Amino acid sequence: MRFFRLLSIALTLLISVQLHAAISTQIDRNVVEQGQTFLFILSFAQNDLRNVDLSPLEKNFEIISRSHQSGTSIINGELKTSTKLVITLAPKRSGKLEVPALTLNGEKSQPHSIEVKPVKQLSAVDGGVELLSTLSDSSPMVQQPIIYQMNLVLGQRIYNASFQEPTIKQGKALIQPLGEQRQYRQTLNGREMLVVEQSWLITPQQSGSLSIEGAKLSAEIRNLNAGVDPFRRMNDPRAIRRIFLSADSYTIKVAPIPETFTGQNWLAASELQLKSELSSQQWKVGEPITRTITLKAKGIGQDQLAGLVLPTVENIKQYAAKPVYEKDQKDNELSVTMTQEVTIIPSQQGEMVLPEVKLAWWNTKTNKEEVALLPQQVINVAPSAEHTQTVTVAPVEALPVTTSSAPVDRVGNSQPNAVSENGSTLATVQPLSAWLMVAMVVVAALCGSGGTMLYYKRAGLKPRKGKAKSETQQVDLKPCLDALQRACKKNDPQLARDALLAWGQLVFPGCTHLNHLQQALPLSMGDMITELNRCCYDRAPSVWQGDQLWQAIKGYQPSSVSQGINTLATLVPN
Repeated sequence: MRFFRLLSIALTLLISVQLHAAISTQIDRNVVEQGQTFLFILSFAQNDLRNVDLSPLEKNFEIISRSHQSGTSIINGELKTSTKLVITLAPKRSGKLEVPALTLNGEKSQPHSIEVKPVKQLSAVDGGVELLSTLSDSSPMVQQPIIYQMNLVLGQRIYNASFQEPTIKQGKALIQPLGEQRQYRQTLNGREMLVVEQSWLITPQQSGSLSIEGAKLSAEIRNLNAGVDPFRRMNDPRAIRRIFLSADSYTIKVAPIPETFTGQNWLAASELQLKSELSSQQWKVGEPITRTITLKAKGIGQDQLAGLVLPTVENIKQYAAKPVYEKDQKDNELSVTMTQEVTIIPSQQGEMVLPEVKLAWWNTKTNKEEVALLPQQVINVAPSAEHTQTVTVAPVEALPVTTSSAPVDRVGNSQPNAVSENGSTLATVQPLSAWLMVAMVVVAALCGSGGTMLYYKRAGLKPRKGKAKSETQQVDLKPCLDALQRACKKNDPQLARDALLAWGQLVFPGCTHLNHLQQALPLSMGDMITELNRCCYDRAPSVWQGDQLWQAIKGYQPSSVSQGINTLATLVPN
């Protein structure tokens, strides 16, 4: 009797613990076919769903949907609330799988085992779906990008599809999508199929083993084994079947940087070319020449290219613009073209040398180090245009000299006689007095002005004032000033530079670059142009504020539109 009483107490305590458990689970069936779904039901004693971690389920199952059910009951006069979370799960592979235990408030639920029977997947040619993949290189080097390409071949239509990109399971690498998803049709064995292509760029960050898990596909297809029923709709669970496909995974060996490499920055490529062009061969002091450097490489991306470092040259200023990149992908290989413009301004005349530019890189085809070279260039810098201007004076022939005596004026100064071509002396004409000539000019001017005023007064007309040059100039300058104002408000130095040069060409005819304009304007405005140039061509990014320049140009009043640049001093940078 005592034994049965203790057993009853133990059973009561056990049932009490189960009733007060924080979480309990169950599944609706223990055997399913691959592609079928089942229900996983979680019961909570408390209405707290946010603290449940469902991530352990995602290893072997895909969460298709979830729903909530709540209920209230009174037991022994006590009000209790329970909540159920119903989750629809789809197995990702066949075999015996375990639905793992879940944790809530420190307590775990019981695990469940389920058997997933395999279902033969048809090939795309036979009307099925295939997920294929390729890798561009199986033995890359550090920082050498490789392309992982996935091809989804559809022999039938799929629904509610979702992709999972490849992941790194071992090693360290960066993965990023490469281009947009592409679709095209292909015919195999007389059957036309749709191919969906997507590529990813994988860049190893360290040497050693690198394990890449393939891309995955989850989708729904028509259930061909369910029989042909013309009245069955796609929303009937028996008419569709979920599939899970995985592309091939790869484990590759990443080679380290060779110890024999002598370059400053590591660069591995299959091909690399370096060339340079000059906008002009006419070098003059203070006038800029644009040098365009182009680097073309295969087997690498934009992120692997570092900016070129140009050697400094005495008496030459160099301003490098931001490089421009063009990327391409062909035959499962990357290619990139980097174009960089460098503005060169010599400050001294004479012969100068632009040093050679070297770029060390590692050829992945020959597995050897190579050097791309821009040879040195010898340039002859001429003086500025202003310094080369000279005044040409025509030669004057000597007049014939006579020995005849010249008359003497009242003061005693001799007056030369006029001489004819045959040497004979002509009659001497006495010059008018200077004061008399000035008086005659003044009287003529006064008479003309008085007559003009008298004419307008009698006619009842007012003299019409001509249009000031500044007004005409303002109309011509308005588009340039508007463009400059917009650029300054946006704080865009490149747009401001172009608009300022266009304005300068109207104000100072013959102005070809900002060097001339800088010398023509006041010193304070010239400093602003120097700062503008620095922001345009400086290698390091900087912030430019355009309000001060706009206010200065807005308040500037040019003296004449016809003023040319021949009176300006050429810029000679220090």
